Amino acid sequence: MRKNIVLALLILLCHILQASVLPWIAFGGVAPNLLMILVASCGFMNGEKAGMVIGLICGLLVDIFTGDIIGFYALLYMLMGYFNGTFQRMFYPEDMKLPLFLILLSDLGYGFCCYVFLFLLRSRLDVGYYFLHVILPEAVYTIVVAFGVYPLLLSIHNRLEDAERRRAEEREKRKKRE
Repeated sequence: MRKNIVLALLILLCHILQASVLPWIAFGGVAPNLLMILVASCGFMNGEKAGMVIGLICGLLVDIFTGDIIGFYALLYMLMGYFNGTFQRMFYPEDMKLPLFLILLSDLGYGFCCYVFLFLLRSRLDVGYYFLHVILPEAVYTIVVAFGVYPLLLSIHNRLEDAERRRAEEREKRKKRE
């Protein structure tokens, strides 16, 4: 229960920061994608189901507040959460290379899908320009921010897991006494 509350607060915090603060620190109109960092990290740490649920919630928030087609970003974030969740078996808290690489891949995939479904289908065919001026800068900016945010998310995850483990051990001790 505590883990769900903390995740809900993290989703809200990341969305509020992405919608209000990050546009002010955007370089060339490109801001980092905090929600993608959160979805990829949570999927990677907690598995496919958690990644999908967190991705769905984050995507719905983006859908609702951007006013675009409801469900487009929800599906995109949900797929990214599932994709990152498949790598949970390779999760080692000490290793930062794989999570950061997956966050980079997720952001590149997200940008490419947005291009295909929001621009390419409207006959805007200049993929090279969009890749060099929107997708790549956002991915680089996101990965730079992820160097600071991912360790924080990992620390929160480890504390929640330790607290959950201690509660489970206390329940076991109580059961043995009874």
